[in-house]
Amino acid sequence: MRLMNTKQGRNARPRVLRGGTVVTMDREATIVEADVWVVAGRIAGVGAAPPLALGPVEVLDVSGCVVLPGLIQGHIHLGQTLFRGLGEGRRLLPWLRERIWPLESGHDDESAHASAMLGAAELLLGGTTTIQDIGIGPGARGLIQGVVDSGLRALVGKCLMDCGDGLPAGLKEDPDATLAESVALGEAFHGAGDGRVGYLLNPRFILSCSDTLWRGVRETAHRHGWPIHTHALEQEEETAAVRRLKAGRDEMEYFDEEGVLAGDLRIAHGVWLSDDHLARARGHRFSVVHCPSSNLKLGSGIADVVRIRRAGVPVGIGADGSPCNNDLDALEELRLAALLQHLKHGPGAFTGLDALRLATSEGAAALGLAEEIGSVEVGKAADLLVLSLERPELWLPGAATSPAFGLDLHDTLAYGASRAAVRHVLVAGQPLVRDGQLTRLDLDIIHRHAGDALRAVVRRSGLGL
Repeated sequence: MRLMNTKQGRNARPRVLRGGTVVTMDREATIVEADVWVVAGRIAGVGAAPPLALGPVEVLDVSGCVVLPGLIQGHIHLGQTLFRGLGEGRRLLPWLRERIWPLESGHDDESAHASAMLGAAELLLGGTTTIQDIGIGPGARGLIQGVVDSGLRALVGKCLMDCGDGLPAGLKEDPDATLAESVALGEAFHGAGDGRVGYLLNPRFILSCSDTLWRGVRETAHRHGWPIHTHALEQEEETAAVRRLKAGRDEMEYFDEEGVLAGDLRIAHGVWLSDDHLARARGHRFSVVHCPSSNLKLGSGIADVVRIRRAGVPVGIGADGSPCNNDLDALEELRLAALLQHLKHGPGAFTGLDALRLATSEGAAALGLAEEIGSVEVGKAADLLVLSLERPELWLPGAATSPAFGLDLHDTLAYGASRAAVRHVLVAGQPLVRDGQLTRLDLDIIHRHAGDALRAVVRRSGLGL
């Protein structure tokens, strides 16, 4: 799926990011001292000025900094941002049934919009420019509108559920009705934000979706060309429950036999993917989004990212949701992803470059956007992250392109960078964070709306918190 330029990017004055070190994340992992030219929301040159008359050019001084592709998070729950800290001390299924589902049932469009804006502000300040969001049920329109208003690039859709133990009545929808609403939202929002926002289908997981709903999802995805984004193989208890419900079949067996795997399927977690599962996925448009902090916090396990990638499956990365993380920091996630693979396979099995790819070039492939984003290359959308090398934890002896003692800048960034180093963030060439501050979103207003929204959601949830 290729998303168009933003109108704002097309109409903006040309811009040059001058004097930085460009970590391109291209196929050759090129690192170069070069200017990055942005015209009409796209990268028009890396190095010398592009061969066209530009007229007035805005200069963004990035000397002493690295320029990276904007970070991509392939699994996010913006609808849960308000619930940070409200689901502690629980494993997955009790966490959902006792806290998260009741809270989600209390959403309306206003509260969902506030939750999306709060999460978007955090994402942008941490260098994330693109997300794939699982959506919510009640308040789906407000959440998607919040994504549009935030300036993020995104794939997003309504969360689909129609059955399941512990599912509140407010989330249990008729399968035909919820699919019809999802299609209406897709027709209204696909291509919104002047092309930044794409639509996808979000069946929550097998335990909350009937066979009828899954078949409807499969047919709707085929008819509209929309991807399917769901949770699968997150915890052993979840898979055991799926086997009880689906006549001994686990998630991947079910997806294969029901024809869901034949579409464009993206699963979050995949902690318990087996060699048989990966063999079933061979030849299909299938990807996995790794959520290391969430998997650790809920006691789910450690996904074998090295083995999944060796099977030819693209892997992205995501922070998941605020109540199971508790932050949305992509740099923290990719660092943790690398360290956990060292634990499973030994040092050297998963490099700093590998980790950065999960949030850039490979993360883009996992979302079907490899031609649009994920690397700093001419023709791609100018979604860019600028990190300061003047932070003490990122100091390098000598030029960043050829550091002394055999240091690799990819390792320096993957293991040392944090959101404290974020200086500028651009989406479609527009600075949404400049000098570490949001340019279009007002945090005071966002915080005030979030407080009002949380009180309303908790009241409607009936939890008595």
